[in-house]
Amino acid sequence: MSESSWVLLLERVRQDTPTFLSDFMSALRGTDGYDHGAVPEDDLERTAMQVFDLFIARLGARVSPETDALPEALGRRRARQGIRIDQFMVGVRINFRLLWQALYRAAEPDLFEVLIEHGDRVLEVVERFATEVQAAFLDETQVMAQFHRSARERAIARIFAGSTDGEELRNAAEVLALEADFSFEMISIRLSTLTDEARHAVSGNGVFSYQDGELHHSFAQTRESPRWGVTSSGLAGVHFRRIRGLANLHRAAALSRQTLQTAELPRVVTLREAFGLLAHAQLHEQLKGFEHELLGKWHDASSSEQRRMTDALSAFAHSGSIQAAADELFLHRNTVFKRLRSFTEITGLDVTVPRDAAIALVLLSPIPRMSE
Repeated sequence: MSESSWVLLLERVRQDTPTFLSDFMSALRGTDGYDHGAVPEDDLERTAMQVFDLFIARLGARVSPETDALPEALGRRRARQGIRIDQFMVGVRINFRLLWQALYRAAEPDLFEVLIEHGDRVLEVVERFATEVQAAFLDETQVMAQFHRSARERAIARIFAGSTDGEELRNAAEVLALEADFSFEMISIRLSTLTDEARHAVSGNGVFSYQDGELHHSFAQTRESPRWGVTSSGLAGVHFRRIRGLANLHRAAALSRQTLQTAELPRVVTLREAFGLLAHAQLHEQLKGFEHELLGKWHDASSSEQRRMTDALSAFAHSGSIQAAADELFLHRNTVFKRLRSFTEITGLDVTVPRDAAIALVLLSPIPRMSE
């Protein structure tokens, strides 16, 4: 068969363009991803015509830079329009199927041998187009994902910087798809204690993370039950159950940092548990040289005596029960009672009196104990 017969067949295909377009739009209307207006109908029609023209041009070896640029432009545009790769490739396959049908109709009744003779060329054009549009789609998806990650990271960094005004805060919230006045739960963990397993445990759907120096912060919108537990052994950190608004995340982070700088915590603690540590840190310098006014002869006791009394004080403060404190320390209740009495004799503070207990707990800053 001569090349002129192939050109004749392609001309017949070109004249069949209205049928191709009608069939394509009918097939695509019920397809997932294209049935809710994500891609405007005029875009679909225009693109279908351009793709059909590209097929015919490549089959006839008459391409131009403009037509050759179509696959990349189409792949990138569909990615930006939010079509999934599987949905996009369904549309591409519809194009292929309809192209074959158009070629078959054009070959009737006298050019079937010509179509068979050029079958390899058709396959080459189809495969080349599929490869080009898919590569462009995936590349644009990667670019968009990187841009989105960068935008999210910038938004979170601005929030934790604490220097955002109202408009900047709203913009950051929009990037993160959050409301600025939501309540948030946050856990801040010392990086040196954060294992891969623990990092996985504090991540998940709806969780945002930020690393600030030696601290790792994870936060998410507060839900009915706590997202994270506070008894994970080996981790050192602070857990906030309810932070009111994005604007207060940086303040919570600052409290976490101050708490973790004050003492080597044995686990993740709540702000209530850390209160004594924070109060101690705030008052330490102001009261330096006047401790005797509040603690009497405390500093005259040996370090071993101080440790025993502090352990008893911390255990008793945790439960308010001599027996519970004894059980926690594996001591006889009389031993705990005697240590608390010795504490009163040395300091003049009666830990059964709320004011005295508060002074002792704040100034001596015992490390928070594990919650039951």
